Amino acid sequence: MAIPRRLLAGDLERKREQFVATESPQADLLKVAHHGSATSTTPELLAAVQPRFAVISAGYHNAFGHPHKVVLDRLQAYRVRTYRTDLQGAVTFLLDGKRVEARVQPR
Repeated sequence: MAIPRRLLAGDLERKREQFVATESPQADLLKVAHHGSATSTTPELLAAVQPRFAVISAGYHNAFGHPHKVVLDRLQAYRVRTYRTDLQGAVTFLLDGKRVEARVQPR
């Protein structure tokens, strides 16, 4: 079994994501860039990374409307199990070298 990998996309936007996608950056866990803004998490990146899990860090009812519906739709189309801090609060991912497990903190 392969060691679980993660990609912390930080503030990557479309142009840099396209570059990263050319490097075949497969990862089990994707930290969605830019709080789920429409300029990130492109189809090219999702196709290259092939994540099983994603986490979106965004404030509840934030002024920017993050995460954007188009990003949520993309993640759903790629069948990525998505966790959102704006709805679920703190999310912890445990990676033990063999698997990835998500734990949502009770609110």
